[in-house]
Amino acid sequence: MIVTENLSKAYGGVTVLNLPELTIPKGQSFGLVGNNGAGKTTFFSLLLDLIQPTTGHLTLKNIRVNESEDWKPFTSAFIDESFLIGYLTPEEYFYFIGDLRGQNKADVDSFLSQFEELFHGEILGKKKYLRDLSKGNQKKAGLVASLIGKPEVIILDEPFANIDPTTQIRLKQLLKSLTEDRDITVLISSHDLMHVTEVCERIVVLEQGEAVKDIVTSEATLRELEQYFAG
Repeated sequence: MIVTENLSKAYGGVTVLNLPELTIPKGQSFGLVGNNGAGKTTFFSLLLDLIQPTTGHLTLKNIRVNESEDWKPFTSAFIDESFLIGYLTPEEYFYFIGDLRGQNKADVDSFLSQFEELFHGEILGKKKYLRDLSKGNQKKAGLVASLIGKPEVIILDEPFANIDPTTQIRLKQLLKSLTEDRDITVLISSHDLMHVTEVCERIVVLEQGEAVKDIVTSEATLRELEQYFAG
């Protein structure tokens, strides 16, 4: 599904990511962890063709992402609030994303109905622009928008940040339900070792742009990660 070949990214001669060979198969729930500056967001940015690699390439379903846009119809992401359109209301934004995904308003309304508990009456029907929502509610809107239209690949950067504990629990349940469908590949980066361990079946640890651990998640994984980062 997702393959890197001699992939690297450097700024000013300093290499910030070096993944010569990494394969993420279809249907896998994949977690990426590491300290600040480890290269997590750089990898996601390369995967979404937001930046260009210094060497090598990255393919998604055998499509080189920096040479073709054919991967876009089946891929979605929420990296940060810059993915939102601040001058739209949440409803307008959801309908806009739905239109891009071939969904009409009725389709989107039906889809959104399952997130009433997650939205907690604070997002829909409030006649507020996205830019005026709290950081947590912006995150909720972005996460839900990334699921519209049944994408095959979902990329989420720090999905548990800036949201309350109740929403974190509901989000974990949602992500687990997504990964039960082996047609959906979910990539998550997070600083929260516990959450990512609970959600992801495989976790790669990045350090200074290198993959230093590649773990199949088990009951021992959280302790292993905590011991690694404790030094």
